[in-house]
Amino acid sequence: MNIRPMTEEDVEAVFLLESACFPDPWSRKSIRSTLREDRSCMLVAEENGVICGYLNSTYLFEELNLNRIAVSPDFRRRHVGASLLGALVDFCAAHSLTRLMLEVREGNLPARRLYESFGFISLGERKNFYQNPPEAGVIMEKILEEPAS
Repeated sequence: MNIRPMTEEDVEAVFLLESACFPDPWSRKSIRSTLREDRSCMLVAEENGVICGYLNSTYLFEELNLNRIAVSPDFRRRHVGASLLGALVDFCAAHSLTRLMLEVREGNLPARRLYESFGFISLGERKNFYQNPPEAGVIMEKILEEPAS
């Protein structure tokens, strides 16, 4: 499996993955717009030419927000999500980003376990943060050590 930066050519495959994984997928336009932002990190996981996962994040100052992470149902339980998160942590270290933030559905226990295995901790919840179906969002944070000077 290869983890690499997302390109314009990946937008359609990422949109299809969004549609397969989320009840409220981002539009092609939103994906493309975020990809073009100066302060975005969008990565894809590719195996044999097939995009099997991706993540979408944006950052400002020292903080990165993980907007989305998705793994194709056909590739789940094969460490795709962990590989993407590992690459994101490496990106943060390379760009002096020290705080990673995300929201996750309260009932998405596999995702919460994955985040916890990477050192994310729960800070609280946002009631009715998600729709389709309505559900609380758990706010999670990971603090990275600042590079030694």
